[in-house]
Amino acid sequence: MKAEETRKTTSHAAWRGSINGHLTNWVLPLGILFLLTSMMWAGDKRLFQQLFYLFLALPALILALNCRDLSAALLRSPVFITFLCFAAYFSISISWSGTDESALSLLKRPLYVLCLFFAFSGIALYRVDRLKDVLQLSSVIAVIAGGVQLALFLFADEGARLAGYSALHNPLLTSHVFGFFLVLWIAHWIHHRRFFQPAAMIAVAVLGALILATGSRTPLLALTATIFWLGLMTGDRRGTIACGVLILTGAAIIILWPEAVVQRGFSYRPQIWAEAIRQALEFPAFGHGYNHALRIHIDGISYDFSDPHNMTLSVFYRGGVLGLVFWAALFLSALAVSWKNRKDPMVFAFSATIVYGLVASMTEGGSFLSRPKEHWFLLWIPFALLTAAALGKRKCEKVSGEC
Repeated sequence: MKAEETRKTTSHAAWRGSINGHLTNWVLPLGILFLLTSMMWAGDKRLFQQLFYLFLALPALILALNCRDLSAALLRSPVFITFLCFAAYFSISISWSGTDESALSLLKRPLYVLCLFFAFSGIALYRVDRLKDVLQLSSVIAVIAGGVQLALFLFADEGARLAGYSALHNPLLTSHVFGFFLVLWIAHWIHHRRFFQPAAMIAVAVLGALILATGSRTPLLALTATIFWLGLMTGDRRGTIACGVLILTGAAIIILWPEAVVQRGFSYRPQIWAEAIRQALEFPAFGHGYNHALRIHIDGISYDFSDPHNMTLSVFYRGGVLGLVFWAALFLSALAVSWKNRKDPMVFAFSATIVYGLVASMTEGGSFLSRPKEHWFLLWIPFALLTAAALGKRKCEKVSGEC
């Protein structure tokens, strides 16, 4: 009897191990590849979301249910724990938000983000080389796609700003996606001690030109903060050189293309922010609730704005001061993890995307817990990547003693 039970237990463990192996070796890496690149070639955003649900969300949920070690490892991550508190609070706030959307539909959105953590961390814990490979491939695809989009824009002469192609149709949202990859390439370039790296130099030139072609100033501000952060992280001559190059590049842009910086003024941002703060202060402690509608009217504009063009203000409006506390804790925990593990190349690179996303989200956006969309490249993808890299480094140290 005991022998039979032992055989069944062994068979069940082998079956679970086989499923986990297939998920982390093939299915989830493919899902991550689709997540990171499909907006560049998918015909519309619905296909991008469908690929996410089928190849990433569902497999990641299966992996989490089938692998207790993954959940146990994530529950030792300060970033993941903070996200759970953040998501739980805003899920509870649905009860007083007065939204027209169903609670079930809204509750699925933090679950999608949760699946993102499961997917990246699962691969980092069991197939870290797969994670590196898919990120490298995605970064190369981004450069190729960026070059094609830039060429189409230059030869088509469709307007003053590059809006994007395929599932991308907005200059600022296009800059979110390609800016994410630009930051990864810059971090890779700075982390390695050799200045002359043809691949990185070409990638930065192509993606940097595309960002300039969008005419968006948000990514320029975010890139400035990111490079200063990377300079601080390196703490040596590489950081000084990076900051020097940034200053020279900024000066060249201002001299050669001053309209890229000053042409559109502040795009009503101060008025929008002031009105968003006024409405947020109506319920300052706990906010209006997750997904509560926002309407901002500006004199001289024929339509109302539905978001405050600032993620932090959106969190304050919907979650109040308590929501801001969780929001700040999320970024502070990520930056603390980044600083502690700054010698690790993956943590170094992903920390750059955290800073880029934080600064970029200060002047754009409002839907902080949403279905998969461009804003994920500013928030949840960087958080999930950083968490995965930190967990992978911890496991490597535990196994070998050093990494």
